[in-house]
Amino acid sequence: MAGQNSAAISSLLTGALDLKSVGVFLLIFLVVLRFFRDRQKNLPPGPWRWPLLGNIPALARSTKLIHELFAEWGWQYGGVMSVGLSPGRSPITVISDIDAAKELLLNKGERLLDRAPVPSLSTVTGTKGSFLWADGETGKEQRHFGLGAFRKLGVGKKSLEHKITEEARYLVERIENEKNRSFDPNLIIHNAVSNIICTVCFGYRFDYDDPNFKKLVRSLQYILHTTGVGSLANIFPVLLLTPLYSKVQGCLRYIRERINGIVQEHRDSYDPNDYRDFIDMYIGEIDETERKGAAGDATFAYQHIWRAIFDMFAAGTDTTSNTILWVIAAVLNHPEVQEKIQREISEVVGGDRQPSCEDRPSMPYTNAVLNEIQRLRPVAASALPYKATREIKLRGYTIPKGGPVFFALWAMMNDPRVWDRPEEFNPDRFLSKDGTKLIQHERFIPFSIGRRSCLGEGLARMEMFLFVTNLFQRFTFKLPLGAPKPSMRGVPSFTYVPEPFDVCAVKR
Repeated sequence: MAGQNSAAISSLLTGALDLKSVGVFLLIFLVVLRFFRDRQKNLPPGPWRWPLLGNIPALARSTKLIHELFAEWGWQYGGVMSVGLSPGRSPITVISDIDAAKELLLNKGERLLDRAPVPSLSTVTGTKGSFLWADGETGKEQRHFGLGAFRKLGVGKKSLEHKITEEARYLVERIENEKNRSFDPNLIIHNAVSNIICTVCFGYRFDYDDPNFKKLVRSLQYILHTTGVGSLANIFPVLLLTPLYSKVQGCLRYIRERINGIVQEHRDSYDPNDYRDFIDMYIGEIDETERKGAAGDATFAYQHIWRAIFDMFAAGTDTTSNTILWVIAAVLNHPEVQEKIQREISEVVGGDRQPSCEDRPSMPYTNAVLNEIQRLRPVAASALPYKATREIKLRGYTIPKGGPVFFALWAMMNDPRVWDRPEEFNPDRFLSKDGTKLIQHERFIPFSIGRRSCLGEGLARMEMFLFVTNLFQRFTFKLPLGAPKPSMRGVPSFTYVPEPFDVCAVKR
């Protein structure tokens, strides 16, 4: 009996060893296969990737943020490199060299690159009707319509400037109500900036205390925070369909229902001879599509309006809001910068009227501060991802057809070979030696470049200048008693946002 037991144990051990041997063999086989596949494809170099897992273990172990790792790896392996971010999928090509970026986006972008959807968003929202994520001819049609709509609705013109200055007054009044008390500026500033895109899209603004509006903004923030490039939702997008991400699904459902409700109100009162806002213009485009006899699933259709508005709401709220929050965080760390901004406002604008866009050319220091915060802490640490429409040869390497391509904007604008001591917040780098002129750096690209650069760049620049100058004209921002200075490290979500902080706004 003992002999039988020994034989059984020996058999089990042998079986276990055999399984272990098979496992080791498979691991070696996958490593060798990946190595030769990459050599055959002539992919750009990059950090060593695990079979199946790619560089996910390195990302998990590192204390650096993902855009910091992209920059570090880019300096080590070159401005064109391969990184594995999704289990079992082909590596992405990360461009951290601005000259290589220009070669693709300016010279060849239209022919060789198209938009690639982020897995998390494409899983929960799809791309039909999207301005940001639609590709091919549909993407061109959407962008052409969006640019035309922005022009007709006054983006970059006096009519919209008046709306922004009006909203700035509401923002100032709300902050005055804090009466020098410590408060978190996050939601207040998001509400103000969101109201501008609401005016463009819906034709009206919301009261800051409107519970539906507050829920709309908070729902958007939660979705963007949860579906960032480095989040589990993008590495394993199937998780978004599980109870683990039920709150994301609920937030998205609420936003869709609210937008569709407003769209229905517009349909009930629509006048083809009087376009009030973006929704009316979209309805007009749908009518034109139907007159041409296009199918109901055409580029412009009623079931797609909410998706287009969602893009505009997200892009028009989160990016500009967080840039303004970064400015406030920066001046709390550098009070002398705030003093210089306020001195310039006093000299150019005074205190009897609100700042206007006509003041911008006369305010080089304020503009330099806005440029420097966008260089140091760009809310888009990477441009929205692309994919290769066919095989691309770049810097002697091959980007395969369909391969994802990321443009690491943070790495480009924090490259020590281009920028002197890039880790320092120094607005003077954007000023002439005598401080009287703003210097335009060709390597300063916070809105990306090329045909798919930020659709709302003009609106964002107008909002940043007017909101910031109105705030610093009326308030001096100070740290609450005993509070530490805000961290300038930030949190990567879908955008690059400052960590929460409180502030006191002392009326001037």
